[in-house]
This record gives sequence, structure tokens and C-alpha cells, in this order.
Amino acid sequence: MDRLTVLDDTFVVLERDNLPMHIGSLMIFDGPPPEYEDLTAHMSGRLDQLPRYRQVLREVPLNLGRPTWQDDTHFSLEYHVRHTAVPHPGGDEQLRILAGRLLSQRLDMQRPLWEMWLIEGLAQDRFAILNKVHHAMVDGLSGADIMAALLDESPQPVDRTPSQWRPTPPPSTVSVVGAAVVDAVRNPMDRLGHLVKDLESPRDAVQKVASALAGTLRIGETLAHTEDNLMGQPGPHRRWVWANGSLDEVRTIKSALGGTVNDVILTAIASGFREFLLGRVDDLPEGAFVRTMVPVSTRPSDAQSGGNQVAVMFCDLPVGLADVGERFASVHEQMVAAKSSGTVEGLDSLLENAVFIPPALYAAAGKLAAVTPQPAVSTITTNVPGPQSQLYILSHPMRKMLPYVPLGMNQLVTIAIMSYNGELCCGITADYDQVPDVQRVAQGIEQGLADLAAAAAERGSGSS
Repeated sequence: MDRLTVLDDTFVVLERDNLPMHIGSLMIFDGPPPEYEDLTAHMSGRLDQLPRYRQVLREVPLNLGRPTWQDDTHFSLEYHVRHTAVPHPGGDEQLRILAGRLLSQRLDMQRPLWEMWLIEGLAQDRFAILNKVHHAMVDGLSGADIMAALLDESPQPVDRTPSQWRPTPPPSTVSVVGAAVVDAVRNPMDRLGHLVKDLESPRDAVQKVASALAGTLRIGETLAHTEDNLMGQPGPHRRWVWANGSLDEVRTIKSALGGTVNDVILTAIASGFREFLLGRVDDLPEGAFVRTMVPVSTRPSDAQSGGNQVAVMFCDLPVGLADVGERFASVHEQMVAAKSSGTVEGLDSLLENAVFIPPALYAAAGKLAAVTPQPAVSTITTNVPGPQSQLYILSHPMRKMLPYVPLGMNQLVTIAIMSYNGELCCGITADYDQVPDVQRVAQGIEQGLADLAAAAAERGSGSS
């Protein structure tokens, strides 16, 4: 029986009216929009590659175990693939407003947890497709795999054999409860088995536990800063804007300044938050920072299923530093330290040991956490590498792929970054009522990339 992981289930128990837990993307294509019937036929021929898209979540009675995935015996593709249009003149502003409205709406938790919207009316002979997928189904990387299944590498669509899918009848209540009881015993025993195996090599076990403990303590230590302008209970509506950059330029910057692509991106995002905060406060002290959580994928390259396989690191974005070179150096030093500090192992160990928590208690704790203010992390910054070649849908070339990530508990702004075909796109999610000035973050990110490019060019000319 296919059961949610602890992390997947976390996204389910956090779901509520003001905290929808879906991720998403907006893909912009050249040309007139396809007919709705052609798009649904295209989807129908590919869903066999995406079994989760025809499955629903089913709770275990009395919360005796985590929910399971079961085939939707009433699946209707037309319910999930939808059709709408932006008003005239169909520019980016109209598209942002419509996308923000669609992304604010919760998914129906009684149906397969996804929607796709065909959007017409865009200026410059374009159309868009907006996707929403619950975070319990996918993390960023497996979400990118889903896009690969829906898109083609050639203008000529790949022919698909019409699906012969038939839903598997749902299991009986007795079998669901029985499997939950077995898992409740087996999973902790599996974990204990790993611990026993570790004890066969005491020296290695001590080092592993020390690393995990250091990481766990560091997590507790770093979850101590709040940012008044970025934290608060989000309302039901979202603003969504984006910033653009060149992946080649980012690579040039990182080579010149001696860091990584992620260092460049985080520094640009620090510039975005600096611009945003300076629009709200008179000045920022040199030591001011915004704490961000940076998810790190732990998904094996050959993983076949969806779900979430991530750990996290933390970075204090140095928004108080006026010089972009100093901001870059601060980010780079932190990320080097984080990768060797045990923080990632620390969080993994916390998740692994969650199997010892009774599911009913775990579910209750998750629901309580969703309504309890947490002063830990000001924002989330997630970076997903996308495909670096031209992709198509129904012969139409895709020009942009813009990522969406939900707001977390007590967070008013989050950022997702995705690269596609040489371009870098930052999707910035914000609470509609409390962050009407979120566009300043996007402007600051683009200016930050320009400032980093200038610093890299100066470094290059100086070394020559």
C-alpha cells in the first residue's frame, strides 16, 4: 500500500484556507493557443507516466497511520484541465493578477491534487499554461520531471498510445487499518535496525551521531531571528511576481567571484530583500539580515516516484551590507560552512526519528503547528535546475517557465528559482494584503544581478 512519507504528510496537515500547500509553474508559449480538446487529448496520452495524477488521498480511520494514495474511481480529466483568459491588453501585469488569483485558490483535497489552466488573451501572440500540484505529491525536482513528461523536445509531438487505464478498486477498511498497524510497528523497527547496525561500528556511530546532533543544535540555534516586515499570519490571497536573469551571466559571475551558482542567486535575492526593506524603513544597520531556509534535494538521480525527498540549510541574507561584493562574500562563507557543518544531517535525523511518533499524535501536532506563530525563518528560497534545451507543447515553443512556491507558516514572502534554456526566473509569492510592494523584491533581484555582473567584470579587468 503506497503511503505518504512523514514529510509529504506534513504538507497535508498544514493545508488550510489561508495556507494552501501547492507548488506551481507558469509556462508561456509562442503562437495562438491550442484548442481545449487538443490539450486534454495531449494530457490523456501522458498520464500513464504520472500515476499520482489519477490518485486521491485517503485518510486511515482514527489516524492509525499516515494517509495512502488510492486510484480515483471517479477520475475526470476535464475537471482538472481548465480554460480561462486574461483581460485586455493581456500584458504581464494582467497575467500576474490572474495567476495570483488562481494560485490563491486551494485544491480540492477529495480529488487528485492538481489543476492545469490554459490561459488565452496574452499580447504578442502568446498563451500560457498554469500548473498547480500539491506539495504532498512532489518536491521541486520531481515537479520538473512532471513537466518533462508533458513537454516535447521537438516541435513534432511524440505520439502516445491512448491510455487504457482503469482504476484499481479501493482496498477495504479492514485492510487499510491492518496495513497501518503493520507499518506502525515495522517502520520504527526498521529505524531501530539502522541504529543497531550503527552500533556495530562504535567509532563511526559516534561520529555520525555527533554530526547529526551538531546539525540539530545548529538548527535550533539559527531559528532565532525574526523580521517584522516579512513575518506574520498570511491571509487567503496571494500576489505573485517574477524577476528574470541570464544563467550564462550567473555562471560568469560565480567564476569571476569564486563561488557557486547558488551563491550568486542567494546574493541577488539578498539584494531584492534589501531593496524591499529600504522601501519600508529609513535605514538598515550593517548587521541586519533576513534568515532564509534553503531546501536541498536528497532525491537519487534514478528515483522513479514522486513525493518529497529534501533536507534544508539556512542562510542569513546580509541585507545590511551596502556593497554587493561584501554581500556575496558573506553568503559564500555561510554556504561553505553549512555544507560541512552537519545541519543537513541534523534535519534528516529529526525526520527519520518521526517514525517513533504515533500517527494520531503527529497529525494533531501538525495541525497545532499550522496555527502557531513560529519566529524561526523569515522566508524560504528554493532553487530548482530546469531543462536547458528548447521544449514544446503541441508544436508551440515554450519561452518562459516561472516557478511558484507557497507561503509557509507565519511567512509573508517566499521565493522559487528555476532555470530554463539559459534563462533564470525567480517567482516571488507574497501575501496580497500585507505585501502590496512585493514588486520591489523583483526589481531588487534584477538590480542585484546587474551589480554582481559589474563587480565580476571589474574583478576580471583587475586580474588581467
